[in-house]
Amino acid sequence: MKKALLFGSIGVLTETSELQRKAYNTALKLNNIEYIWNIGTYCELLKEPGGKKRLSSFGDKILSNEQVVKIHNDKQQIFEELVKDGIEPRLGCLQAIKQCKELGIKVGFVTTTTPKTINIIKEGLSNFLDFADFDLITSNQKVKLDKPNPEVYEYALKELGVYAHEAVAVEDTTVNQSCAIQCALIAICTRVNMQRLVTKIQLEKNLFQKN
Repeated sequence: MKKALLFGSIGVLTETSELQRKAYNTALKLNNIEYIWNIGTYCELLKEPGGKKRLSSFGDKILSNEQVVKIHNDKQQIFEELVKDGIEPRLGCLQAIKQCKELGIKVGFVTTTTPKTINIIKEGLSNFLDFADFDLITSNQKVKLDKPNPEVYEYALKELGVYAHEAVAVEDTTVNQSCAIQCALIAICTRVNMQRLVTKIQLEKNLFQKN
């Protein structure tokens, strides 16, 4: 039987993309950058992980490193306020965690976002999800290289004490999915509905079958 389910991104747990986009646009305006990321543009930007990376490549790299840091910090504060208005877990997410705990399968949240962002999401989902249910939560403080480098998955497998063939990763972009695959993990890409995964866990077939 598989021994670990690894949630690879915030977008797997909950939908925050539109809140993030609004926060970025507000931060850009606060810093006198007359530009707006529309939905189409931001969807394209989401294909590559890392908020600072997106800002660094913004407008043919017209922003200085100092501006990138300032805008990103402002965005974090704005995003935190927006999350307080309420976010919800994706359909099937809580059921997947519950089924794993019942089957003795370890659950990890394997991300290279900042601890501050993790705490924002933790607070926003506190009415639905107890982050103590995760056997491991990573951040950019645990590894030297952010995704799409596979280092964080290598770290997670070591910390959880499982081999790659004993774990399944769920990611929300093909870029992050590929970094899990580089570690020889079974990697699913979804940012819509976890219900199918729940069904597979319940039946102990496919993903969680005996090896």
